[in-house]
Amino acid sequence: MNELALLALLVLNFGISCWNAYAAGSYFTESKIIGGMTRFMVWCGLTMAACGFTWVYVTLLAMIAVAGQWLTPEWAEVMFKLGYLIIILPVLGSGLGIWVNSLVAAYRQRTLGNIGIAAWNTYAQAHNTWEAARHAPNFLKDVLDAFSSKNRSSNGKDSAAGILVILLVILAVAGGAITTGLIARWADRRVALEVSPA
Repeated sequence: MNELALLALLVLNFGISCWNAYAAGSYFTESKIIGGMTRFMVWCGLTMAACGFTWVYVTLLAMIAVAGQWLTPEWAEVMFKLGYLIIILPVLGSGLGIWVNSLVAAYRQRTLGNIGIAAWNTYAQAHNTWEAARHAPNFLKDVLDAFSSKNRSSNGKDSAAGILVILLVILAVAGGAITTGLIARWADRRVALEVSPA
């Protein structure tokens, strides 16, 4: 993939994650009061946002680490695979909740918008599930092989690279959660200010 296409995908993923965090955050206080499915859907949206931000940060940190020659391209690939394995279950779980909710909404109110959203969510959930089934077992094997002691070089460079990969992935996950929390809190406050009496 060329650099321009990768940049466009990262910007798109970041934008979608911003929207998910903002939309879910807009209903955060209200969902506490209502509870039930509304609260569940807000958490699904926040989870999707955090996973999206995490993937962007994993990509950027891996690129920076390779450019700075702190990681080899092979270890960057391990980093991508580890990042994928960490976010795929939350993506599939929250995606399942969002997909079911969109089907229910399309059934109850058969508008073009609801049907379009349900169709997109059906495609996205099927695609993500298929890709996870295809790639996750091999990714897990590759990550375990990379971190196994028998595959490390005796000079300690691979040990240091492995530790750096783990630290960078932890940093990406933390960054994804923090970014989501900040945007959601901002959206929650903004909505609260709009509805509060003057």
